[in-house]
Amino acid sequence: MGKKINFDKKVNRAGSDSIKYANLTKRYGSDEVIPMWVADMDFKSAFKIRKALENRAKEGVFGYPYNDNSIYDSIYSWQKRRYEWDIKKGSISLASGVVNSIAFIIQAFTKNNDTIIIQTPVYHPFARLIKENDRKVSKNSLILKNGKYEINFKDFEKKAKDAKAFILCNPHNPTGRVFSKKELLKLAEICIENDVLIISDEIHSDFLYDGRKHIPIASLSKHISRHTITVNAPSKSFNIAGLMTSYVICEDKKLEAVYKNYIKKFELMDNNIFGTLALKSAYNDCENWMNEVIKYLQDNRDFAVNFIKDKIPLLDVIKPEATYLLWIDFRKLGLKPNQLEKFLITKAKIGLNNGIIYGKEGSGFARLNFGTQKSVLKKALNNLKNAINDFIV
Repeated sequence: MGKKINFDKKVNRAGSDSIKYANLTKRYGSDEVIPMWVADMDFKSAFKIRKALENRAKEGVFGYPYNDNSIYDSIYSWQKRRYEWDIKKGSISLASGVVNSIAFIIQAFTKNNDTIIIQTPVYHPFARLIKENDRKVSKNSLILKNGKYEINFKDFEKKAKDAKAFILCNPHNPTGRVFSKKELLKLAEICIENDVLIISDEIHSDFLYDGRKHIPIASLSKHISRHTITVNAPSKSFNIAGLMTSYVICEDKKLEAVYKNYIKKFELMDNNIFGTLALKSAYNDCENWMNEVIKYLQDNRDFAVNFIKDKIPLLDVIKPEATYLLWIDFRKLGLKPNQLEKFLITKAKIGLNNGIIYGKEGSGFARLNFGTQKSVLKKALNNLKNAINDFIV
């Protein structure tokens, strides 16, 4: 048992080229605003990752990297240990990011004016990628019922008849849903019946709470796997997003061939030498760090949810089953999206993601990143409480 990790210790991220902390005054008009938007954490990455990178940097030569089997073996092992997914050997391709991998998959497997399904409110780059690649967005809006988002399967089945692909976000960002085996099987059944390619973004799969287990949709059966391309990365889990390393899993040889032939056209087969090293170190040596950060984040989640329910009853909050993202319902304030954003920045002094960017279903909501020190979270929530109290006086 190693030394207990102190996630309460603040890390000064100012001047660290962090998109979250850079140019606060330019972004918000004040350097007093607490930035809680972009999905990275305010904790140092695991010591063994940092040490591995430090040792590699000391070598001083950073030529073209060679990706040996140990990198792929670390991914196979992680998915097997954590999620009981015995991935077919030879089916992993390294990539520089989940978002651009989804873009390449869209380009490789669909054509102009093809329709792609997303489940709104959802991670906003999905709709942008579809539109910018001249495809059509088909929204299968999730239904908020008793504080939990559910899938409208009747609508999904209708939309699938005209779709070529479906981007699944599981765990779901921003709502924090973890889709059940029953739900995933039903989605897969509809997609297969209608020849719809499943593109499964599982980047938040390591952050599950209350004993839940992530189920990779491709792990449910060989038949489903033959219709699925999974994208994932250690970037969120181990706070190494800036190292630009991810991976794509195609267990079906035909899908894999199409994908690899497409990315070869752009010479996209090489990777960041530090990113792949961090990936390997994370999955091989830092599982304890991952387990500890989940405990800390679950405590943060519970604190935030209880604080809002007890002290800001005018707001509603969706308790996330996964991710370190809190989906807060501000609709009772009666503010338009631009008014809500201004209120949060100028009155509450917090910078959140405006819910409208996730689709019209997110209007009146905002997303808060609680992957930070508890002291920062407490200050932000107290700011919010005081701003709401002043608002209703």
